[in-house]
Amino acid sequence: MVKSRQAIAKGLGPRYGSTLRKKWAEVVSAARASYVCDRCGAKSVRRVSVGVWQCRRCGYKFAGQAYAPKAER
Repeated sequence: MVKSRQAIAKGLGPRYGSTLRKKWAEVVSAARASYVCDRCGAKSVRRVSVGVWQCRRCGYKFAGQAYAPKAER
């Protein structure tokens, strides 16, 4: 069962205001999502740490943005 963006922010409770909780949930869900690997084409790139991404299939490790592997334009 896939959690919605709002379910991620449930741990914060009523704190910080609804707008900030929604923005935080969007950023966290983007950071935890899987992305397509440039090298092997599999949807298995996950965030290792801030700005470090790694493909779980081929082991390709690269630097990207803090919350997404590539900049959205």
